[in-house]
Amino acid sequence: MKKIITFFLLFFCITLPVFAENSADYSVGMSQKLGRGLWNALSSPAEIPCTMRDDISQNGGVGIVTGLFKGIGFFARRLLVGVDEFATFMIPMEPTLAPVCTKKPAPAIQN
Repeated sequence: MKKIITFFLLFFCITLPVFAENSADYSVGMSQKLGRGLWNALSSPAEIPCTMRDDISQNGGVGIVTGLFKGIGFFARRLLVGVDEFATFMIPMEPTLAPVCTKKPAPAIQN
């Protein structure tokens, strides 16, 4: 256990100054990622009915079944992305998923 704690302390001591260069931007990006991860994890069950609605409007009655299975897949993806963003909030990055129940794509990641 001591080795794990030492590793994480050493990791943060090395990487934090790199991100703290622009401390205002870093803290804003960090808090946005934390909130985004929490929201993605909590809103992930909404993927199932939203995907079913979209599939029913496109494919008719068959969309109930296809939307259910697609929704379960999207639910798992959003949950995993949310947990990942929540767990790694100290490393800011751009959003990777569009908000739940919207058809607009996530913003493009800029280099």
